[in-house]
Amino acid sequence: MTKPKKISFELINPKQKPELQAYRLLSEIREEYHEEIYEARIALAWRKGLKPDIDGHLVLGQCVKASDLQRELVDWDFVILLNQESWDDSEFTVDKKKALLDHELCHAERAIDSDGEPKIDVRGRPVWRTRKHDIEEFQAIVERHGTYKRDLELFAKALLKRKQAQLPLQVELSDGTKATLTSVSDAPRRRRASAHANA
Repeated sequence: MTKPKKISFELINPKQKPELQAYRLLSEIREEYHEEIYEARIALAWRKGLKPDIDGHLVLGQCVKASDLQRELVDWDFVILLNQESWDDSEFTVDKKKALLDHELCHAERAIDSDGEPKIDVRGRPVWRTRKHDIEEFQAIVERHGTYKRDLELFAKALLKRKQAQLPLQVELSDGTKATLTSVSDAPRRRRASAHANA
């Protein structure tokens, strides 16, 4: 007898009682940050057996927009796939789960027509799109060249603003002494020697 095929996906039942943590957190994040996609019908599903890629990156979640055909078969506009093994890991805290769901919801967006109005299809249903990330960059490029383009500048400002909100912050310096940062400008600057070839 042949071995049964493993199933990599499992829809998380939104009507299960008691309500699953994933749907409860999804509702909280949508209400707090994503009113603009309130109409979107969003399902959650487990993605099982994911492994890190060759660069060591592990996919924690993915927002998938339903195609026109899929919308004929199911009542969902998007499905957010969650890495079940990561979600169930005790080190993947509620705050991390909220951040993941918030991230995936940022991909869901209403499609806009050339007049700036929200698109609808011939049946009067909202038309949706999958939004890309705000930045795509390598850490090494930022280390070498700084925030050399506008999207990186905006991202850096958002990081600094978030860090400022978390101050004062206790840090341990490389020499073992402790310091209290009261502003982002207090952060010790690292100097790195760089080798340049003389032409």
